[in-house]
Amino acid sequence: MQCGLIRLATLLIAMLVSPVVLAQEACSKIVISADPAYPPLHWYDGQHFQGASITLTTKALNAIGVPFEFRYLGPWKRVLIAAENGSIDLVTSLKDTPERREFLTFSLPLLSNPVAVFVRKGESFSFTKKEDLIGRRGGVARGNRFGQPFDSFMDEHLQVEVTHNMETSFRMLIANRFDYVLTGYYPATNALMTSKLDLRIQAVKPFVTETANLVGFVSKSPCLKYLIAFNEQIDKMRKNGDIDRELKKATEEWRRHPMLHKD
Repeated sequence: MQCGLIRLATLLIAMLVSPVVLAQEACSKIVISADPAYPPLHWYDGQHFQGASITLTTKALNAIGVPFEFRYLGPWKRVLIAAENGSIDLVTSLKDTPERREFLTFSLPLLSNPVAVFVRKGESFSFTKKEDLIGRRGGVARGNRFGQPFDSFMDEHLQVEVTHNMETSFRMLIANRFDYVLTGYYPATNALMTSKLDLRIQAVKPFVTETANLVGFVSKSPCLKYLIAFNEQIDKMRKNGDIDRELKKATEEWRRHPMLHKD
């Protein structure tokens, strides 16, 4: 009799819990977002996301066979907030940092994205190592992080002001409010060329860091179960040359049609 009651109780609990568990494990569609102003890796043209990371993510998910949707959320900071609160499932692509690891699980490296120091042309200072930035006024766009160990060095030793976006940082550099701007080399170079500001601003070498950009799966999303399959597709695309080809194509496309959606 007691065994029968135990079995009945177990069955009732299972009937109550199973729908919840199934709901938690379900991933009927992966909702994706990205920085809307980071060409050629990704940008938003007012209707659609474009760029190398968008194309590569699309190829990987199509190969896996899982439905997905790209969703424009506004400025980069909002994308990170949405990932943190779990209202999206995936962010493409970004740097791996300790803060982001609290809510994201990262893929294999997808795209190389060196970070450079940009200065006014004709006014460059001696730069051979990150310590040369100490004591100078720097600018960085809100939400930008560059990976360890440079982020810790920047937080502890550099005088850096956060601006609304990369464009604002460059305007403040030209206005002599900054001595330098820190940002991704590829998107900044493309932005400067299309706005004709490359006549006034230049990158200096060496790069500050050359850490990769990765895809971030939201850790509490049920879609995290596709990470292993996604990594397999990244590996295939790297071996067959897709990653280099798509970065080149996206760069050319951006230079032909430079269009960012303005909030």
